[in-house]
Amino acid sequence: MYNLKIAFWSPISGQSGTTSNIIITAAMASLVDRKRTLLLHNQFSDNSMERAILGKGTGQELFEHIGLDSLSRNIKTAELSEELVHNSVISLYNNGIHLLPGTVKGHRQMFEAELLVSMPAILNSINQYYDLVFMDLVPGTNEVSVRMMEEADIIAVNLTQDINVINDYFDRYHLPEEKTVYLIGKYNKNSRYNLKNLMRTYHCLKHKTAVIPYNTEVMDAVIDGKLINLIIKDLVNGKGDDNRYFIKKAKQAVEEILGTWLKAGGII
Repeated sequence: MYNLKIAFWSPISGQSGTTSNIIITAAMASLVDRKRTLLLHNQFSDNSMERAILGKGTGQELFEHIGLDSLSRNIKTAELSEELVHNSVISLYNNGIHLLPGTVKGHRQMFEAELLVSMPAILNSINQYYDLVFMDLVPGTNEVSVRMMEEADIIAVNLTQDINVINDYFDRYHLPEEKTVYLIGKYNKNSRYNLKNLMRTYHCLKHKTAVIPYNTEVMDAVIDGKLINLIIKDLVNGKGDDNRYFIKKAKQAVEEILGTWLKAGGII
């Protein structure tokens, strides 16, 4: 067993599909590679992850006594026990995937200030109970996200095929290359800016970039709150060229992400 913290982050909001990308890769790691995975996020008022997995009717009142708030309260007095962590998460797919819901607090500044202090200890505690901890981070220069990227073993930078977005990322951000992998979401292989051409322009993308293809069924499943169910169905049935291509690229994304750890000298 190994324990890796994997941060999914984007320099932009709402374009690269970061939340769907992280759910897809976490599900593939669990379903195909049999890794025990945890999904969490540091969003304040956005429960996109919970809705994509649990459905549109998911209200915050369901998470009042569990989730990130529970761990933040308890970490102040002691290291988090496995029982406490498991009582704070939602178990999915025969206990192979766990979801840690986000905060239900009403004050952003208070939430982020507490998280800055408590998150390193929370991550160190929960990491021992999972093979892979997937962290969906607030995009851009959010202070908590920056702190969580420092704690991460791997950073998956979520980009688009828009060269303006890519140029802006390389101009403004300088993440540690040894633990950074790139993920292009909502990918269109027929675009002039396909991965082959992008790697010709941006040499940093070579041998460390994966894609999550745009897929209409996937987008509908995100809206319907059935994303993991769809991935399970596609893995079992494998019907349709688009779905087979999607599953193939999603598997490759997991391999690329974990391969980053190996290239950096990690042992799996």
